[in-house]
Amino acid sequence: MKSYLYLLLYFVALVTCVARYRSFKQLRYKLFVPLLVAIVLYEYSYMRKWLFINNSTLWSANIEITMEYVFYCFFIVSSFRSPKERQGFSIAAWAIFIFTIIDILFIQGIARLCNIAIVLQYALLIVMVCRFFYGQLKMFDGEASLLRHPDFWVNTGLLFFSLSEFLFFSAFSLAYTPSRYFSILFDVITAVANITLYSCLIIAFLCHPRSRKLSLS
Repeated sequence: MKSYLYLLLYFVALVTCVARYRSFKQLRYKLFVPLLVAIVLYEYSYMRKWLFINNSTLWSANIEITMEYVFYCFFIVSSFRSPKERQGFSIAAWAIFIFTIIDILFIQGIARLCNIAIVLQYALLIVMVCRFFYGQLKMFDGEASLLRHPDFWVNTGLLFFSLSEFLFFSAFSLAYTPSRYFSILFDVITAVANITLYSCLIIAFLCHPRSRKLSLS
């Protein structure tokens, strides 16, 4: 049941993104389409149990989480105006990505969830999102409404999502204990984090005005 709800949420976000695609002026918003398509396919494949290898899907989770990390790093970095900031955060993002590959192949292995690299990924995303909000506060115009700013909604959802996932994966070693409470906690955190993120994404897409065709008459 939970997987069906996730799939529905991702699909609604994808449909909204496609419907507003023509109004997107920036490449980073247009790239949400292939990202959401990949996520929908991933969730559907998980539901159909096509991703299970030796009764585990952790290998695919490593890939899916890293894919999202790369996308959101690009999304946030491309919004920074300072070349120095873009360069600094890009270097940090690439360093963590390289470590993720090393973690998957040589440290924890692809058969286990590489929570060390994942924690680093979410830590960097949290720092980048906080830097975005700090920049917005410095440029804030009292007459402008952040609620109409698509980047505000994307980063708001991403901040909540990254904080939740960071705290969860920091304690992921508990997943290998007999306790059933960890799995319950995982379900609750994942559900709230995903609902928040994708609800914010839907709002962000809707903040883009619908494109209008010019009339020649």
